[in-house]
Order: sequence, then C-alpha cells, then structure tokens
Amino acid sequence: MHFFKNISFWKKLLIMGAIPLALLGVVIGVLSYQKADKVVRQSEKRVLSDTINRIDISLNVKVRQIDSLMQTVAGSAEAQELANLIESGVPGLVGTAELTLLCQNLFGPFSEISDVNILIGEQVVYTSRTEDAAIDPVILADLYAHAEKYPAKAIWSNLTTGLYDTAANAADSLLIYAGLQNRHSETVGLVVAEVNPRTFGGAILTKQKILGYQTTFITDREGTIIYGDNAVRDDWRSALLARYKAGERKSVIELGGVSYYICSQYNGLTGWVTFTMIPDSKLFPEADSLKRYTVVLVTVSVVLASMFLLILALAITKPLARLKNGMRQVQDKNFDLQLENDRRDEIGELTETFNYMVNRIHILVNQVYQEKIAQKTAEIEALQAQINPHFLYNTLDTINWMLIGRDEMEVSAIVVALGKLMQYSMDTATSMVTLLEECRHVKDYLLIQKFRLEDRLEFTLNLEDSLETFKVPKLILQPLIENAIDHGIHNSGRAGILRVNAIRAGSRVYLTVSDNGRGMTPDELYQFKRLLSNDSIGYKNIGVRNVARRLQLHFNGRCEFVVNNTLGCGLSITIVLPLDDEAMMLNNGVCSTQDDEGGTA
Repeated sequence: MHFFKNISFWKKLLIMGAIPLALLGVVIGVLSYQKADKVVRQSEKRVLSDTINRIDISLNVKVRQIDSLMQTVAGSAEAQELANLIESGVPGLVGTAELTLLCQNLFGPFSEISDVNILIGEQVVYTSRTEDAAIDPVILADLYAHAEKYPAKAIWSNLTTGLYDTAANAADSLLIYAGLQNRHSETVGLVVAEVNPRTFGGAILTKQKILGYQTTFITDREGTIIYGDNAVRDDWRSALLARYKAGERKSVIELGGVSYYICSQYNGLTGWVTFTMIPDSKLFPEADSLKRYTVVLVTVSVVLASMFLLILALAITKPLARLKNGMRQVQDKNFDLQLENDRRDEIGELTETFNYMVNRIHILVNQVYQEKIAQKTAEIEALQAQINPHFLYNTLDTINWMLIGRDEMEVSAIVVALGKLMQYSMDTATSMVTLLEECRHVKDYLLIQKFRLEDRLEFTLNLEDSLETFKVPKLILQPLIENAIDHGIHNSGRAGILRVNAIRAGSRVYLTVSDNGRGMTPDELYQFKRLLSNDSIGYKNIGVRNVARRLQLHFNGRCEFVVNNTLGCGLSITIVLPLDDEAMMLNNGVCSTQDDEGGTA
C-alpha cells in the first residue's frame, strides 16, 4: 500500500485500469467457454437421445410390419385348413399353391427375412429354403412351448443358431414365430420366419447414425448383441448392461481409460435394448480450439486495452502536471501567469478556470456586490408576484355583500357559486376529493353556465348514496360538462338538457355526462376517442385529455371511456372506474402515484 501511495498518478491509473480489466477478461473468457461447452454438450446429448428414440421408432415400425405378416399367414384360410387336416389323419400334408403364393407375396419384399417355414407338428408343409436340412428338435420344442404359452401372438426369439440343424453353429439368426391353432384352439403348427440380424439391424441403424465416433448396437433379452455398427468388447457390453439393469438410462462410464456418454432405450415389442455410446470428449470436439481462441482473444484484448489506458493516463496527467506547476507559481505571488490552453475537456475547463481565477481575483469584491444586488432584485420580483388568489376570492366576497345590499339575489347567487368554484379549483393541497364534493363543484359550475345561457340549460345530477364517499381525482367532471355545453348544446340552436349520473354496478362505478346537443361528426368522434386514449397531438380540448390521463395514472390504466354519439341528437360520455380491492387501495391513498394536472376544456 505504501508503494501505491508513492508512485506517480499515471501509473496508478494504469494499474487501476489494467488489473480489473484483465480479471474481467479472464472471468468473461472462462464463463463464456464454460457456457459454450455446456450448451454444445447438452445439444449433442439431445441429438443422441433423439437418435436412439428414432431407432426405437424404426424398430417398432419394422417389428409391427413383420408381426402383421406372421399374423396374416397364421390366420389365413389355407393355414387353418392345414391345421384342421391333422384331426382327420390325412397323411402326407403338403403346402397348397395358394399358401405358397401368399407367403411369397407377403415376405418377398422383406430382404431381412431369409427363410419362411410352415410346420404341422414336426412336418414342414411349406418352406422357402432351397436346400434340405433337418430341423433342430430342441429349438422346435422350445418354439412350440412359447407358442402355446402366448397363443395368437407373434414371438421374437433371442439370437439363435436357426431352426435347422446346419454345420454353422454360430448364433447368427433371429426367429419370429406364431402358432397355428385348430378349431379346438390347440396349437398344432407353427409359422416360423428366420431374420438375418445384419440385414435387419443394418437397415435400422445405418440410417439413424448422425454423430462421428458414435457406436450403436442392439441387444436381445439375454444381452447378446444382435447387431452393432462397430465392434464392442464383451467387458464393455457387460458394464453397460450392468448400468442399464441398475436403472441408469443415461450415464457417463469409463471404459478402457476413456469416458463415454451412454444412452439406452428399451423396446416394449421385442424386449430388446438399444445402446448408443460416444466418447465424452467427442461431444464437443472443437473444445480445445475454442479454448485456445478464447485465451488468445482475452490476451490480445487486455494488451490493447492496457496500451489504450497508458495513452489515456499520460494524456490526463501531463496537463495536470503543468497545472500543478502553475499553482506553485501563483503561491509565489505571480498573478500575471496565464497557462496555454487548447483543450476542450474537463482538464481544459479546469485550466481555463485557473487562468480566470488568477486574472480576475482583483474584481472578486465587485462580483460579490453584483450577486447581492441580483439577490435583492429577485426578492422584489417575488414580492410583486405575490398577488394571492385569496385576494380575488375576498374581492368576490365583497361584491357579493354589495349585491345583497342592493337586493340582487340572483346575481349574488352567481357570485357565490363563482367564489366556491374558485376556492375549489385553487385548493392545491388536495388532489383527491369525494364524489359528493366533485358533484357540489359541478353544481356551482352549472349554475353559472345556466345564468350565462339565459335559462336555455336544464340539468340534473344523480349521485347514489353509496358513492358519496368514493374518492376520485379533483376536476374530472367539469371539463366533460364544459365540453358538452360549448361543443354540443351551445351551437345546437335549442334548449339544452344535461344529465350527470353516478351509479354503481357490481365492482364498477359508472360516471356519465350526457347532453342533447348536436353530437359529433364521424371525424370529430374519431379525434375525440383518440383524445381520450391520450393519442391526439395538437387537439385543442386539453381539459378532456388531462381528465383521461389523470384517471389512467391514478387507476393504473384500469379505467375505461365509453362514448355514445348520435349526430344531431347528442353525446354521452361514460367513465367506468374499478371498485375492486386494488382500486380501493388506490382510492384510500395506499398508492399515491397520480398526476395533479388540472385544466378545463
């Protein structure tokens, strides 16, 4: 810390800027790399999951197709006829031409099916094989046992040596079989198809493999690999099966010193399990490249930023050093000093201020004197501006008593109404009033308007008792009434009728101002509705716009304006206010966000 205090200012700026910038660059680089690595790996894992799901769907489609063929042959009339002939003891059962044609048509398009056989007991009544061979009795007995256990169902075997006892002893076939039943529902025969696992598995897996380094294989119910697109060691297969049996469908496992990401999918039709695996490092093969790129980018950015900070620090400290030397000269009574200044930044302003202070110090007393004069002038102007609105109200009160003295009661009532109107409007301490107070103000205003229009105005005010204490922003009805009189009733050429209603319906309050004036043209109505939505620019009716704006602010945009217009017959404006819990909280002053703009039309 002592070292930091003693080094020059430009070095401090460089250190204070470069170190946080370097740390920030490292943090951003590390977080960006980790985020990219996580996103890419998750994306590749989703691809693996989608791949194995598509493999399972393809396997289901292929299995259902072959199952359907087996059920079709086993349930055909020709096969049932052969199954029933055994009861009559007919010797020398042979396949019919119709059954042969049926099997050729059904199984011919499937390259995966290498052989189709139909047996009654141990006798082969139809086969697609071209060479003779003896049936393996052990396998045949096992097939009959499963067919009797699951009648009327196509059954897939595990990987086996095949139906016939041939020289090849390797497990290289899949058998799918279904029982033939006679009229007594006894299993007396079999339909057996041999499926080539390489052709069958290759057609499914080859089309679905997407990622490089991906190994996918299918195992039967005993865990034997039916087909795989790459060789898999037996110890690896055993480890994967152990994880699968433990309930882990997606996991990371170490095999041969390499971590692999594994996905597995169980097939409900065959009982087989599909595995796909990929080295964990291959989920994001460009990770090392991205890491090097991030390190280089952060390093270059920090170096360039440090160079910029060095230039900036020198640019700041050099004029400060010159200013420091000038201050030392002023301390030595050199008040004629003027520093050269060609800068327009804050340091230039500081230098300019220094020159000004040195050059103008002898007129400081005059400046203070002028400030005192300016202050006195401002006080006089403030006193002159204090013509209090209460002076106008008191003058009206004096006029009222003079009118009473002359028995001008009608004019006195108008003056009293005007006084109340002024007192209500000038009370800036209160922005929220009860609906009853607002209606009283409206009544005073209407009395003045009635006198102005020489009794050509009739009005009614209807306020429900339950709404008398409901609080609203001040001066929300008077602009609407003034708009109705000036733009509707005044130019209608007939006696005006104006109605003000305040009613409650459910959780809403409806304030309606209606008149029988001339109404509005479509263009006027369009502009007026824009005015209520605070979307009109340059429209003259400022008072109505202020009403809409203040209500929307106070009720958080939850009030509505409904305009009913009939050209030549009048206009009706209804303000719909909410009366739920939130509105009551606003009404009681819990939320004080409001606009106290007043104004008249």
